Amino acid sequence: MTTDTKSPYTQFFTLMNSKLPDEYKAVLQKFQEHGDFYQQLINNVNNNETDLSKFWDLPSTLGFNTASNPQTKWLQSFFSLNNFQSSTDTQLIQQFTQAICELPLQAQENLSSIQAALSKLNQLYAKLSQSAMKHFQALKDESPDASNEQLCIFWLTAGEKAFSEISQTDDYINAQKKLFESLNNLKNTQHAFSEQAAELFGLPTQQSLEDLQNGLHKLRMEFAEYKAQTDEVINELRQTIYQLK
Repeated sequence: MTTDTKSPYTQFFTLMNSKLPDEYKAVLQKFQEHGDFYQQLINNVNNNETDLSKFWDLPSTLGFNTASNPQTKWLQSFFSLNNFQSSTDTQLIQQFTQAICELPLQAQENLSSIQAALSKLNQLYAKLSQSAMKHFQALKDESPDASNEQLCIFWLTAGEKAFSEISQTDDYINAQKKLFESLNNLKNTQHAFSEQAAELFGLPTQQSLEDLQNGLHKLRMEFAEYKAQTDEVINELRQTIYQLK
C-alpha cells in the first residue's frame, strides 16, 4: 500500500519533520492543535453528548491556555527568593535572609487578593461555559442539518455571545480589576525588595540604572543638538570665506 504524498496530513507531517525554522513549526503546531480541538467538538456533537460546556472553558481552550507559557522573570525571581537559604553566619547574609523572611509577610495580602480574584473568575468562566452551551444548542436546533463548518461557526458565535454577556457584568469587571491591581502590587513588592537587596550588597539599584540611562540619553540629545548647531556655524563660515575670496 502506497502513501498518498498529496494528502494534507502527509504534507503537514513532512513539513513538521523538515528543516523548517522552529518558529514556523510552532505556528503549524498551533494549527494542528486547533484542528484537533474542532474535530473533538464535532465528534462530541455527532455523538449527541449532553454536556459540551468544556469547549468554552476559557482557561484551557485554544489560545486561552497559558499553563505552558513561561513565567515572567519578576514572578520567577519572587518565588526563587522565597526559597533562598543561607548556611553562613555573616551579618550581611543575616540581614539579607531576614529581608527574605519578611517578604512573604509583605506579599501575603497581594497573594490572597490574587487567589480571591482567580476564584471569582473561575466561577464566572463556569457560568460562561454553561451559557455558551445553551446558545450553541439553540443555534444547532435552528439548523439541524448544519455542516461541520457551520458547527464551528456556531461554537464561535455562542462563545462570543456568552462572553459579551459575562464581561459586561460588575462581578467580572471588578474581579479583573482586582486581579490586575493585586498582580501589580505583588510586582511592586518584589521590586522594592530588589532595590533593598541591591543597596544592602552595595550594588546599583534599578532606579539608579534608570537615572543613568536617562542621563546618557539626555546627554546624547544635547550633543546631537550641539553638533547640528556647530555644523551650521561652520557651514556659514565657509560660505562667508568663499564670498570674501
